[in-house]
Amino acid sequence: MKLHLLDLGSIEYDEGFPLAGAGVSTLSEPNPAAARRKVAIIGALIEHPKIGPILFDTGAAPNAREVWPPIVFELFAITEYRDEQRLDNVLGAAGFGLDDVKAIVLSHMHLDHAGGLEFFRGKDVPVYVSATELRNAFYAIASKEDIGAYVPHYIDFSFNWQPFDGDHLELFPDFQLHLLAGHTPGLMGLQLDLANSGTFLLTSDQFHLRENYEQGRPLGWLLRDHAAWWRSHRLAKRIAENMDAKLVFGHDREVLAELKKERFYD
Repeated sequence: MKLHLLDLGSIEYDEGFPLAGAGVSTLSEPNPAAARRKVAIIGALIEHPKIGPILFDTGAAPNAREVWPPIVFELFAITEYRDEQRLDNVLGAAGFGLDDVKAIVLSHMHLDHAGGLEFFRGKDVPVYVSATELRNAFYAIASKEDIGAYVPHYIDFSFNWQPFDGDHLELFPDFQLHLLAGHTPGLMGLQLDLANSGTFLLTSDQFHLRENYEQGRPLGWLLRDHAAWWRSHRLAKRIAENMDAKLVFGHDREVLAELKKERFYD
């Protein structure tokens, strides 16, 4: 089994989104500067010896500016999306085409993680996602209660949805998913155990940045369920410590740059 981390572009946003208390005014600093952060859109390609190539998250749609609500693009602007960061070209650089992908697993269904499903429209590749997350996404679109995070262009019945249940699941051999709720109710982290390279835990947006994990600092405005986030924090920390795991945070550019220098294999 081999792990390829995928650089699918960059987003720029206010630091208050990923970090609780960032930019908050205080008595002594009533008008602090609004800090902004440039972060990565990260996916992963897993060459599985029994299943074949598996995608973990798909990034944003190639036409995000057209399909994202304008206010969302203002708040989470994709400021870097070079041709070599398009999902189809990233796969090509790894030696694969879109038709080679045997399964897609979504950590959750927000527009910067599942929007790249657009590349697979009409291909009938199975798309695995937590049943809780799938229900939440379709409800969000139907009710328009969270339409900024979920957008209709990829949340439709044409994809080969394969929902699964449970807080912990070995979806494929040595491919384990763990519920890390808090950012969304059905967000799943991915644990990969590679014999030669060790254990990896891809946390998705449970931890946007290294600071969320290492400082025990919750998400900011992106947090949905505070108590669930802390439960997920304890679980991720337990896995990391027990398995001596390398953590891949959902949007941390520095961690992506560090890990992309290495090759990870079974």
